[in-house]
Amino acid sequence: MPSISESYVAADFVARFKILKVYPNQGEEAYFKADIEILEQFKGSKIESIYIGGRSDGKLGTSCDVFYPEGSDLLVAIRAKPDGRIVIGMCTYTINFKNKRKDNLLELETIMFMDKHYHDLTIPYRSIISSNFHEFLFSKSGIEPKEKFAVFEVLLHDDQINASEVKIMKGFGGKIDSQIVDELKKSSWDIRFYEDDSKIEGPVKVVVPVYFHPEENGEKSFLSNFIF
Repeated sequence: MPSISESYVAADFVARFKILKVYPNQGEEAYFKADIEILEQFKGSKIESIYIGGRSDGKLGTSCDVFYPEGSDLLVAIRAKPDGRIVIGMCTYTINFKNKRKDNLLELETIMFMDKHYHDLTIPYRSIISSNFHEFLFSKSGIEPKEKFAVFEVLLHDDQINASEVKIMKGFGGKIDSQIVDELKKSSWDIRFYEDDSKIEGPVKVVVPVYFHPEENGEKSFLSNFIF
């Protein structure tokens, strides 16, 4: 699954909302409708209902079905369907606040940062960074940075493979920031467009988050692109 920052810049709709009412599936329709109350809007138009991929009675139809009952408190980042509908599915980036995960707040802080700096950016591709960057982050186990996460903006050359410029949008503080910048400049990317007809020529922008995971259960602290 893409990172939360990548999900944000790819999304047409990002919001936190509460599900007020769930409607039965119509015939053989694979989605059911739900009325919602927007609690906080980050991106896209304000809406009063969404669709959820699954069965409204909570029974399993396929392995890709999801179910959120009335009262659910969710934050989602979604690309709209071609017909404009907003549909939550198994692969939708979703924060379920009813689950009270310890990282819910960190994910929300990331969304708020992205909304402040990239509200008007919507990109038609996802990016996969080379393994050397993940290996570099893993090598920094035991680190104790000042901040919980950092964000780097990378501009790729016309080849859409190598970095031409790296900016620190939010740093950890200390020399680790410059080390990450250097490693990003050494890295390469695989740009994958969501739709064949959405390909663009020339330089493209990539937003790279890095998260600090503190020591836990005897395991050393570490850095990662993802929230676990």
